Amino acid sequence: MTTFTGDHHLDVDALGVSIRIDGSGLPSRDLGQLTEAWSGARSSSELPPVATVTPRPRFHFDDTVADVTTQVTLAALAARRGEIWMVHAGAVADEHGRVVMFSGRSGMGKTTLMSRLAREFAYVTDESVGIDAGGGVLPYRKPLSIIDDAARAKRQASPAGLGLRELPDAPLRLHAIVVLDRAEIDTPARLEPLDIADAIGAIAPQCSYLSELDAPLRTIVGRIEGVGGALRLRYREAEDTVALVRAVFATPPRTPLTSTAPQSPIREAAARGFGRTPVLDAISIDGDRLVLMQRSANDETAVHIIDGVGPALWWAADGVSFDELVAAAVRRHGVPADGDAASAVRSAVEALCAAGLIEERSGTEGAGETGRRFG
Repeated sequence: MTTFTGDHHLDVDALGVSIRIDGSGLPSRDLGQLTEAWSGARSSSELPPVATVTPRPRFHFDDTVADVTTQVTLAALAARRGEIWMVHAGAVADEHGRVVMFSGRSGMGKTTLMSRLAREFAYVTDESVGIDAGGGVLPYRKPLSIIDDAARAKRQASPAGLGLRELPDAPLRLHAIVVLDRAEIDTPARLEPLDIADAIGAIAPQCSYLSELDAPLRTIVGRIEGVGGALRLRYREAEDTVALVRAVFATPPRTPLTSTAPQSPIREAAARGFGRTPVLDAISIDGDRLVLMQRSANDETAVHIIDGVGPALWWAADGVSFDELVAAAVRRHGVPADGDAASAVRSAVEALCAAGLIEERSGTEGAGETGRRFG
């Protein structure tokens, strides 16, 4: 449970660290409501809080609680940056501590889904899942935002207040990874295996501070492969998913996959000719697809999945001419049926350049000029 001290400080547990909420500026009634909303977050550590947040009054007190939740979330994410894999996701656990994580972009119904599933399974979070290097899951049992009246602010409810189950008396470990795909029309709920490249593309944008992990792509892929691959949950109503999730928990751990291969560190390409742009990580999938992660201009991460002739061209782009790229493509894939390898390579090179994965460097070393000659 939360810890409410005599000096109006509330210590809550988030992703394995303690965050202090300074409620000294709140009237006792509001502090009591705040304490109740956060009653599901266990402050189990005797270590001092890593950060302190202060409630900022809003017209509706539920908005104040929601703002506190945002502050606590950001503080916890910042405190664990570079240490653990953090995914914007919901999660529930069974009595053995096995955790099913549900990742999805905004609008996929994570809070509604967790509110329903956690009446049968333990509520881990509806916001952010933290996973350590050994596959252990760090809970974040924050208040849930519930819509009772569309004309009013969302109500910030504690897990207990919604009848959600407590965590089991067992270490939490990742059991399954599910990508949410909520349909706009009524459709039967179903679970299906998800191609690993599609899983990476769906999950990577939901990760926090991903670029600060060592080998970020290998972290994601390692966790996906470690649970036997990701699943896609296609559904409309949360109620229809309960039996499917129950079956996931009843299934023994799936056999780990080995469909990917990490790539060796990539040295910087030469200053002239076609060269690769810097990447944070690279990994091959099934030998014929390449996943690259870059840091974008706004300091976020971008994930690119390239196939066909693209991987051969990207690896060959080490200060080479267009003709050398064509030769590399032919060595890897052979001559096209129509015999026009140059046209196929030209289209692929244009796409790689447009994506910022390679560039054509011309002029003297360090000039930074880029051309579009392509042979």
